Amino acid sequence: MLLLLLPEQVSEHWDKIKLAVEKSLPPLVGEGPEKMNNILMSLLDGYLQCWLSFRDDGREGVGFVITSILSDRCSDTNSLLLYCIYGFKKTKGSDWIEGYEALRKFAKSRGCYRIVAYTKEENLIRIAERFGGDTYTFISVPI
Repeated sequence: MLLLLLPEQVSEHWDKIKLAVEKSLPPLVGEGPEKMNNILMSLLDGYLQCWLSFRDDGREGVGFVITSILSDRCSDTNSLLLYCIYGFKKTKGSDWIEGYEALRKFAKSRGCYRIVAYTKEENLIRIAERFGGDTYTFISVPI
């Protein structure tokens, strides 16, 4: 089960969320001194969304996802970006299926055309392919 946290819940649990975010940020995120403050502000103002994944009984958190709506002006389409994903515990296939369904419904309600993510994790690439996703190589070169 994947639940969207309210801004008050993000504030209340920021210490735990912050540690997980730091461990799971994509490489394209820079190292600016205000990075984590900017992420917190974006979670509080709704630019980013924080989702907590629970097991069936609803008491055991197994991980979280932070998302954002990306707008492509040229194609006039929106996509739901999986900004970062972090697991506190080993996940099961059912966790991914339930999470995908929740994110798909959310994305659709926000006018999104696709769910997108950056990853080098082979397991996540295989999961995306099982859901019918296209996988590409992202190139990032520091300047």
